[in-house]
Amino acid sequence: MKRVEKLISEYHNKKSRISVGNRLHKVLNHKRPKSLVLGVRSPYFLSNRKDKTLHPKLTTHTHTEKGFEIYKLLYYIISKSYPSFEFNQIIVNYNTDFIIHKDFKNKNDNSVMFSLGNFTGGGLHIYDDNKQLIDTLQLYHKPTLFKGKHIYHSTEKFEGERYCVVAYQIKTNYRYDPFTKEVIQLL
Repeated sequence: MKRVEKLISEYHNKKSRISVGNRLHKVLNHKRPKSLVLGVRSPYFLSNRKDKTLHPKLTTHTHTEKGFEIYKLLYYIISKSYPSFEFNQIIVNYNTDFIIHKDFKNKNDNSVMFSLGNFTGGGLHIYDDNKQLIDTLQLYHKPTLFKGKHIYHSTEKFEGERYCVVAYQIKTNYRYDPFTKEVIQLL
């Protein structure tokens, strides 16, 4: 975990990202959550990508040397923790504080989430259907499987530097295996 934590921190401090989301957040006067998206691109970004030289089904960060190394380590951690869990995208959020939501755009019911960094708090609040808090899961260095598509959840307040890793399946029939370096079509 410490190795992936170090790589993510180095990558985050080195890269600056400009995206449609960044411009939108500037217009709305919000802070843009800093995130690193690895794995397969969503169908929306496939049609709007600018760099046609990269593999069309993979995110830009997956093509970088550090991004690929981070993806490979995270893929390994998640696959070892939950061997039957199917996912095709991993997002690493930096110091984000998400409000109560469900991951309704995910293809599958489950997500795997864990956190890294030097912080206090930062657990995963779980709510009932009336949005009443029922539990807080501590995710620090603990990959946790939960039904993010059907359960309301949010970020517990935290202090410090926090990276939250979330693996899930977007609505595309592809996944990328970094060990074989193949984009695989799912049935």
